Amino acid sequence: MNNQNVIIFSSIDWSTHWQIHHQLTTSLINSGHKVLFIENIGVRSPELKDISRMKVRIKSRINSTYGFKNIGTDITIHSPLFIPFPYNRLAIYLNSLVISNSIKSFLDRANFDNPIVISFLPTPSIQGIIKRISPSLVVYYCADDMARTLSNPSKLIFSEKKMFKISDITLSTSHKKYREAELYSESVHFIPAGVDIEKFAFFSKQISPKNIALLNKPIIGYIGAISEVFDKQLIIDLANYFSDSSILLVGPVFTDVSMFDKFNNIKLIGLVDHKAIASYIQSFDVALIPYLVNDFTDSVYPCKLNEYLAMGVPVVSSNLEEIRLFENEYQGSVEIEKNSSDFISSVKKILNDPNAKSNIESEKRVFIANDNIWDKRFQKIISAIDISLERNFNKPVDWKKHLNAFYKQRLIARFKKIIILFIIYLVTFQSPLAWYLGDKLIVRDLPKNADAIVVFSGNGEASYENSSYQRRALDAARFYAEGYAPNIYLSSGIAQSISEVKLIKLFLLSKGVPEESIYVLDSYPNSTYQNILMVKEMLNANNVNSILFITSPYHSRRALLTWEKNAPNLDIISPSVVDTPSSEILWGIGFDRMSIILYEYLAIIHNWIKGRL
Repeated sequence: MNNQNVIIFSSIDWSTHWQIHHQLTTSLINSGHKVLFIENIGVRSPELKDISRMKVRIKSRINSTYGFKNIGTDITIHSPLFIPFPYNRLAIYLNSLVISNSIKSFLDRANFDNPIVISFLPTPSIQGIIKRISPSLVVYYCADDMARTLSNPSKLIFSEKKMFKISDITLSTSHKKYREAELYSESVHFIPAGVDIEKFAFFSKQISPKNIALLNKPIIGYIGAISEVFDKQLIIDLANYFSDSSILLVGPVFTDVSMFDKFNNIKLIGLVDHKAIASYIQSFDVALIPYLVNDFTDSVYPCKLNEYLAMGVPVVSSNLEEIRLFENEYQGSVEIEKNSSDFISSVKKILNDPNAKSNIESEKRVFIANDNIWDKRFQKIISAIDISLERNFNKPVDWKKHLNAFYKQRLIARFKKIIILFIIYLVTFQSPLAWYLGDKLIVRDLPKNADAIVVFSGNGEASYENSSYQRRALDAARFYAEGYAPNIYLSSGIAQSISEVKLIKLFLLSKGVPEESIYVLDSYPNSTYQNILMVKEMLNANNVNSILFITSPYHSRRALLTWEKNAPNLDIISPSVVDTPSSEILWGIGFDRMSIILYEYLAIIHNWIKGRL
């Protein structure tokens, strides 16, 4: 594996406290490889507590180039935006499509050819992305039992089983997950976390942190995240029993620890730089692994175990499966207890033993840690990848089978597109949907007497090259003849060689409407909004308080909303006109009418944004 490009799909963000994801990335870079580190897209739906993480993701996105950012010569971080519903089919499709396209754009422009994928996530979206980018090798790094964080883990468990199958290699940090992977994967390797011996060197004296200089001795300490698997009651029991000692907890807090507030001897430090952790461990008289014991924590191999041992510190741990197996291999390395009283007894025994932290005992622990250093773990990973790459290279390729599969998939994809387009066509053109949308645009008030009839001659068409003014002329003549109003006001939407309103006026005169009863707006507004403002001035000048409003059917709703917003004291009646469509359901209404409906809805949105209605 020389000068390889590696894509890491991480289950954490890069800014999270130091974990195996960071260690792997750093080792790959130091070995001459390039890494594209894809930040976490999650295994569960969002919760209220995730708001701060969302803000960080959005901020990272803003401060990057389309989500990509170099933090070193050979490492690029990608902060993808995604739909946070990992098991919703539409979200899976969109996430896979968008994120894979983004990654492929980067690969093409960064000369990031023929990459290997190492994924810490087994979710359907990640599997979809991997399929789309076609890497040379797929490695699933099963570093945790992520189902423990879910109220309903069945979908993730199902997805992980599929991930075992599609991966060329599965790396497991626990025996429990190793046994699960063996059922589905052809190449499984047990590679737990290892200690970075350069950072945790017993013989290089660390400078003690100033923030713990005044703590009571001895110090009973813990390094790591304080999460839902942390046994808080055990810590309280220790604090009560060892009231003259200090319980020092170093690491980020992800759970409620308010119950610690009443204990003066419990000291929470919070997140510290990974390089500084050794200086805190050095101050411990006893180091703790105080986890609750359940099916999920039995899948945890605590990386802090070897860090404690590398610093020569005695360790007391909960009765976890991985700790038991470790103790069986390295007998005397760690005290394992099943309950608080036994835990307290072990801590007490160590504190009362003057040889517990002697150089002889410490060197035994350091020797064990040296057998579990990260460099050895990393070499196993590289070796497994090299073997798999060589096996894939030498594997006979059934090109006919792959070619047939490719064309079959393409045929299926095209067939799906045709089906989707056909459904869209049926829904759009052959169902009542378009009729229903258009019907909502039409106002059908019952006509009643008013002070005036107002006619807008040309609105409501997709184009102003129309003959609707002729129908408006018929409407105006009919309502006048039926005695609904004594005056008629005419307005047109656009200037033309022969004005529409003048033609309407001539028609009205021919139908016996007196010239003094016809008012014509000589200006040509460029919108319904301006039209209404201009006509309103004419109406106000003539003390008109109510109007029978005549316009094209599909234009009536937008016009009425505009009247109501800009002339609120005017009583508007918008009756059916000669070309008002029937209120009975119609299956399929034609493209021309659909164009008008779409135009009107877009116009309503535009005018609403402008504050005109």
